[in-house]
Amino acid sequence: MIENVIIDDPVSTETPISPWSYSAFLVSPDGKFAAKFEYGSEVCQGGPTYGVVTLSNGMTFDGCNASFVWSTDSKYLAVPQWTHYREQRLLVINVEERTFKLLPEVLQVLELHTFTDGVVEGIDSPVYEPRPVRIKTAP
Repeated sequence: MIENVIIDDPVSTETPISPWSYSAFLVSPDGKFAAKFEYGSEVCQGGPTYGVVTLSNGMTFDGCNASFVWSTDSKYLAVPQWTHYREQRLLVINVEERTFKLLPEVLQVLELHTFTDGVVEGIDSPVYEPRPVRIKTAP
């Protein structure tokens, strides 16, 4: 099971996690893995956060946002990752195989809600002109 995971308060522990959260911690649906977001800074003053996502299997990813979500089968974690241009792309991590891919879609600020049957759903730009998004993670 999950060991040596330290979480600091306040921490978001349920989806959807706000893109403005300073810390987040989610256990996969099957309880085998966990993901933790640690705050680094705000993208701009008052803006969404970016920082490091650390998985219980030892994988770490920098430049991420706290609004991540597990797939219902617990094999994948979807994480918004910031670009150098203050935009986001969706990082999909296969926690069992320890691989990952960055999807080509460019988004503004993702708030992820669900990840079922290879499809991630949520809202892009939840504060200003929000629009629903539905992103297929596999061809």
